[in-house]
Amino acid sequence: MTWRENLDQQARRLHQQIAATQRLVLDAGGSEEQLTQACAPYYQLLDRLYTEDLPLANAMDDSDLLLHLDGSGLQTVNPRLSLVAGVFGDVRKQVSTMIKTLAGAMHETLTLPKEIDLGLCSFARGSLYLGFSLPEPGENYKFLSGDPLVAASREALHTIGALTGDLDRMDAYEKVVHDFPDPLLRDAGLTAVVHLAPSGRRGIETVDLTGNCLPDKRWRHLTLDTRQRVKTWLDKPVLGTESVTLVGTVREIDLDARRIELRQIESNELTSLRGIYPAGYDRVAKSWIDHRVRLTGRVESFQGKPRLMQVAQLDVIG
Repeated sequence: MTWRENLDQQARRLHQQIAATQRLVLDAGGSEEQLTQACAPYYQLLDRLYTEDLPLANAMDDSDLLLHLDGSGLQTVNPRLSLVAGVFGDVRKQVSTMIKTLAGAMHETLTLPKEIDLGLCSFARGSLYLGFSLPEPGENYKFLSGDPLVAASREALHTIGALTGDLDRMDAYEKVVHDFPDPLLRDAGLTAVVHLAPSGRRGIETVDLTGNCLPDKRWRHLTLDTRQRVKTWLDKPVLGTESVTLVGTVREIDLDARRIELRQIESNELTSLRGIYPAGYDRVAKSWIDHRVRLTGRVESFQGKPRLMQVAQLDVIG
């Protein structure tokens, strides 16, 4: 049964109770005022059902990703537009970046749209609930059956859900490493989690996640401590010890996270590599996009192929 169907059942029962109450009052010869007073509690419940519970029920049913945000900045009837826009922007950036990372890793020759947008499919008060839908076919990009972008979209949300499912465990990082042996996928997912978790700057102290694309659809709880804990994992994300030099094209870059996606790599075995560059390259990093570069650094491999590199040196060669 969907949340909306459950709500419809509750509404029908309330209407039946109102009808029964009206008959009782009228049969007893009650006045209009007595009739109004007797039915008032049921009408109040109906009003709450349609004004508060219905938007949330729609969000639970329709959202591929649903966020519940709470904190001092949301203790108001009408949340600030800048706050809602900021949260929407963060979610859009992190999920779309991860979709691109996964799609590129699945299919190197896939031409991705410049922007991958999410739909805002629901909005509900009660602190703040924001429901998001996966990308829909755009004017210049047609989804086909088995399309890597479709698969990557669902995989991105599924990965975020799986990563955030047990973050309160003492051995959480060990479990993450065990469950996500591909370091490219693990690092992309954890980077997204850091940015989805609250920073406290907007008056948001907690973020809860669920949605149709998350495993088992149970709520995941993210806090300020969650953000700090995962950030420490990302300080030294490469678990391997092998050092290599690779040449490829920088296709994506995240200046905030200091991450790049390398494609068209001069190797018959590699289709995609994720690199973490040091702060010393901050001034020039944005000029790397679509340029050929030579990377040297320590790598972590998956199924015998380098997937994540801690970059020690990067040279633009074309």
